[in-house]
Amino acid sequence: MSQSTTQSGFQAERIDTSSKWYDLFQKGVELGTWNVEKLFDEVGFEEDRAIWESLEPGERKQIRYLLSGFLDGEFAVGEDASHHLQRIAGAPCFDDNEEMEMYMTMFTLTEHKHTQFLDVYMHEVMGEQDVFADLNPKRGGARIPIVQATGLGEIFDRQGQLTARAAHSRDPVDIAKALTVYHMIVEGLLARGGFYSINKLSRNAPLPLLNHGFKFISTDEGRHMTHGVEALSELIAKERAGEPEFQGVSQAIVDVLYENVPAVADFGYMFTDAVDDPLEINFNDLLMRVGHLIDGQFNEALDLDMDHRTVVGRVADRHQECLERDIDDAVRTYRDLYQRKRGVEAAADGGR
Repeated sequence: MSQSTTQSGFQAERIDTSSKWYDLFQKGVELGTWNVEKLFDEVGFEEDRAIWESLEPGERKQIRYLLSGFLDGEFAVGEDASHHLQRIAGAPCFDDNEEMEMYMTMFTLTEHKHTQFLDVYMHEVMGEQDVFADLNPKRGGARIPIVQATGLGEIFDRQGQLTARAAHSRDPVDIAKALTVYHMIVEGLLARGGFYSINKLSRNAPLPLLNHGFKFISTDEGRHMTHGVEALSELIAKERAGEPEFQGVSQAIVDVLYENVPAVADFGYMFTDAVDDPLEINFNDLLMRVGHLIDGQFNEALDLDMDHRTVVGRVADRHQECLERDIDDAVRTYRDLYQRKRGVEAAADGGR
């Protein structure tokens, strides 16, 4: 039997063209197919290179720290989308949702394009600073030193573990944990906090190609966030309807937030105050932004009872740890470790 007619007037036999997942798929087709190499050709690297060379060393370090988090993060989410999320989308708890699986094909494509943009941009504009490129985590290597030295390494490792477990078990509670760290933490708090920082630094370091690319990336991530909220909302609705196998979903989502929020604060601190914040990405402003995101995502969008005091307490504890650390020393430790593994001399500024 044909599905109901959509606003565009199309019908299908096997695909529900009125589905929210079909709508996300179609938006991905329309908006997510921007061509990274064509963008490089149209905008060019020249102006960004000139601006980059004009920046002070501290400003370059701050931008490199921020973009390194994005680069390693996009690589991690792209890998997990390719290996695990497609299987999760086809789990029985989502009622064999063909349209969700269709959407995941567009989702995975855009994640890999974000890696493509950032990896090429950082090499072409910033030069050969990433002396750890051959230590690709997929090939048994290591993360970029600033990522491993801060809470980002914790989050990306946890994301990989949880998505792998959920893809194997296809259990609703495991899936809730995986989608929470992937969509709500990495793509929600980290990426959107990062977009806020990119917008702030663009006033003092107006890199046109970088800003242009991030407009596309931000639009893509908006659809990804919608996917995460909708998928988790389905699991929560079935839990609240009393279906036995879904019991524990809500608590699992909140627990994952509490577990990961200290590491979010850790990285935010490390590319702001810890490097003297020459581009004026104020840590307190960033923290306030992330606080609003937490409230909007978990309490408003998912209708959960997230305890603000628990979040604030865990962030405060981690912040105190940050104040007692020398981030540059931590980065040097990982840089030296990686260099010994490779048997080569360290780069002049330690890479990223």
